[in-house]
Amino acid sequence: MQLLLRSFGTRLNLLSRTSVRNIATNSPRPSTQSRSPWPRRLLYIAIFGALGKLAGDQSEKLILHPITPGSAEDEAGLESIRKVFDALPMVQKLRENPDYVETEAYENFSEEKKRPRLTSGPMAGARGLGLQKVFWNDKDRELVNVVFFGPGLDGWPSMVHGGAIGTVIDESLGRAAIRHFPVRTGVTANLNINYRAPVYSSRYYAFRTKLDQERSTDRKAYATCEVRDSQGRLCVEASGLFVVPKKFQLAEIGDRF
Repeated sequence: MQLLLRSFGTRLNLLSRTSVRNIATNSPRPSTQSRSPWPRRLLYIAIFGALGKLAGDQSEKLILHPITPGSAEDEAGLESIRKVFDALPMVQKLRENPDYVETEAYENFSEEKKRPRLTSGPMAGARGLGLQKVFWNDKDRELVNVVFFGPGLDGWPSMVHGGAIGTVIDESLGRAAIRHFPVRTGVTANLNINYRAPVYSSRYYAFRTKLDQERSTDRKAYATCEVRDSQGRLCVEASGLFVVPKKFQLAEIGDRF
């Protein structure tokens, strides 16, 4: 009897194990197959490919068919730039302040002398430095240069080349320094620039330069410059030292350059 019960118990145990194994084997397992990434990748390729082609077509158009400085098309562009300039709040504020005197950049240069100069020659035109207006405050020894950067000065699409910005900073600092020197001329001895935010093309910027009157002398001038957009956002900070050389004679530049 005991042998019979033991045999029955053994069979029951085997049956239970087999049933559990079958249940575990036949039960649905979670799917480990992940969704294919290719549809999303192909979508991204199509989007960025289309954007790249559009940017390439526009760049090719500008490179192969640039606006010729002095042409009717260029003059029309400059006229539009000047109209927007006149309506800028920062310009209206400067014009309302009687302490600021407004002049054109290089006003005391003839057209013949402007052409070989970098900023008034090769960099001029609606696609370059489309506009430079200088506001000088003699009482505070402060100068504001309002500038329009055209797309021809881009270093990266829609962003102005840092070298172009540095060139305008150098001249803005120099304008304040040369107004300080009795001989009305001088050269850059040191220039430090910190780029804080992107400077975008086809926009207007104010280069505000302040002369350090306490440190400056008749032969050395220290000045600082801040570049801000039309909304007042700080984009660039700079400082410079300008000197009047002793060993060689420089031509007089004058007050309005």
